[in-house]
Parts: sequence; structure tokens; C-alpha cells
Amino acid sequence: MEFEYYHNNDGDQFRYIQLPTILLEHEYFSGLSLEAIVLYSMMLNRISLSFRNGWIDEHSRVYIYFTLEEVMKKLRCKSQKATKIIAELDVDKGIGLIERKRQGLGKPTIIYVKNFMSIFKNKDYGKTEVQTSENQNSVTLKNRSPDCGKSKSNYIDISEPDLRKNDMRSDTSLFGLFQNVILTQEDYEELSRTIVEDLDGLIDRLSAYMTSTGKTYKSHKATLLSWHLQDEKKFKKKSTVLSYDDYDKGEHL
Repeated sequence: MEFEYYHNNDGDQFRYIQLPTILLEHEYFSGLSLEAIVLYSMMLNRISLSFRNGWIDEHSRVYIYFTLEEVMKKLRCKSQKATKIIAELDVDKGIGLIERKRQGLGKPTIIYVKNFMSIFKNKDYGKTEVQTSENQNSVTLKNRSPDCGKSKSNYIDISEPDLRKNDMRSDTSLFGLFQNVILTQEDYEELSRTIVEDLDGLIDRLSAYMTSTGKTYKSHKATLLSWHLQDEKKFKKKSTVLSYDDYDKGEHL
């Protein structure tokens, strides 16, 4: 049997796992196995579903459920291997990207998925020294090798105009396929009440659009609302998927 070629936008019909490329590229995560990175990405994708289900604790922290049996099935491995992969991510035995809380009485373990970008907001991380000059706005890690600076990761480059304009306040998070859509938790909640059907899909479209075109926006929340209104207006006239050109004709927020 032979696989067929993709034509036009055929690939848009499938569900995808959002795998942050920083987990593959940055030295801080270099000790993680590929299986652990994939598992973390699967867990990350469940956060929005948990939020919609109201799985939030008394401290307003979103949690998920992901059983050992699910890990075995998703990663196609046996119990011992699945346990080892989970341990790589765990706060007690591994890097600390997840924290597990046992409930007892036969109930499944609660899992808190930690924000992988939060360590880069910490001024003490890696003895980071911020250099500011007329021609440079970058972060230099004192304890990294000289060769490290030669390979620029466009994922966490803080000199990107979009990140500079939004200043990455402590209450903001990164969303989308390329983790470049900046929203606060309050923004996301308000948007989810207005864009009921597929908010995450719209966020992914904005994320991909900004990455492919290099365009930036003053407010990602306002842009998402604008796109949603455009969708509603155009879908009333015709049932077609909007192209990037459709959005490009509009005003950049």
C-alpha cells in the first residue's frame, strides 16, 4: 500500500500535538529523552481541555489526568518504560516539568503540568546578564560554552519585536503552535466565552500566521477577536476556510 500526496490545505483536517521546539533545541532540556518530550507535549495539550472541564484546584492551578495505562498506550511501551519516562518529567525524580499528587481511594493521580517557559522569566537562571546597547538587545548566559551563542534559537529570542512590545508580564503565558501568542489567563477566559467553538484552533492559526509572515500585533487578544468576527461574517456568506491573505487585507491590531 502506498501513501498519497497532500494537496493544497489537506493537512489542516487533522489533529496535531503542539510540541514546543525549545524542548528540542535548548540546552536546559537536553537531558530529556524524545519520549519524555512527546509525553510532556501530550500533557500540555490537555490543559485547555481541563480548564474547560473546570479541573482547577483551590489555588487556581489547572490539573490534568494522564494514567500510566494511557502513557503505555500512547507511547506504545510497557509499564516499566512508561514509569521511567514519567519520572524524567517529575518534580521529585526528574526535571520538574510535572508534579503528581496522589488522591488515594482508587482515584487517579492529579498531574500539574508546569510552564516550561517560566524558568526564562527568572533573572537568576543561568546567571543571566542582560546586555543593553544601541545595537544589541540579547541575553548572555555566563556559564554556557562559546559555541552556544553561534546557534541562535528563534524560539526564545527575547529580541523579537513581538515579545519586546508585550514585555512578557509575569501573568502572561505563551500559546499556539509556535508558542508566540501572548495572553493572560484572564484574556483566555474572556476569549473562551466569546469564541466557544474552536478558540485553540484560532490561536494556532494566529501563531502560524505570525511565524510564516513575520507580522506582529499590539494585542493578540484583540487580533483573535477581530479574526473571529471576520470568520463569522464571511461564513455567513460562504462556507470556506479563510486564507492568510484574507487576514492580511485587514488592519493589523
